[in-house]
Amino acid sequence: MGGAAISSHGLSCAAPAAVPLNPRARRASAAGHRSSPQLLLRTDLPAPAALCRARSQSSSSSNVNFGRGDDADKLLEDLLKQHGEVVYSSGGSPSPAVEADDAAECLSFAVSLAKVASEIKAADIRVLCVKRLVYWTRFFIILTAFSNAQIDAISSKMRDIGEKQFSKVASGDTKPNSWTLLDFGDVVVHIFLPQQRAFYNLEEFYGNATPIELPFDTQLQ
Repeated sequence: MGGAAISSHGLSCAAPAAVPLNPRARRASAAGHRSSPQLLLRTDLPAPAALCRARSQSSSSSNVNFGRGDDADKLLEDLLKQHGEVVYSSGGSPSPAVEADDAAECLSFAVSLAKVASEIKAADIRVLCVKRLVYWTRFFIILTAFSNAQIDAISSKMRDIGEKQFSKVASGDTKPNSWTLLDFGDVVVHIFLPQQRAFYNLEEFYGNATPIELPFDTQLQ
């Protein structure tokens, strides 16, 4: 995995290399196009235009509907031409102090969720800083569970911690799947059964992400 590990108190991330797709798009595309990585990764276009165009190509070739029509594509292209790749609200970009506070809170949240997984005996827990690789989240949590019951227990506890301690509500899967996704916004959790963890291999796909050193044993005893 690229980049040196940083502790759970650090905030910097590795330099960007390529712009991967949103994991939901990757999950749909990889299922039918495992042999076509060009549909999953584009390095010749800037984000977020690269992501939208890659998703559009993937959707047209695999008949997967990502819910983006021609009108939405045109609207996004017009916004990119008018404002550039990043569009801020009328209040302008956040100050460095605000960004630092947000990053610290997100890191604390990610580590707390990883600790939940450890307490419920998940295996091979990874927290990756992906802020410089994708625009739609800051951290990935990737872990292995061994049954639907364990996945359900981990998901339920994570949702509970998110809502009660951090005022964050997860979208994504509400029932256990072989790849269960919990999207808390700045933190996205991927819970895999062992076979799917090996097949999708997100750690390799996001190989330039920076691993976060966790203050507990991340392997199943």
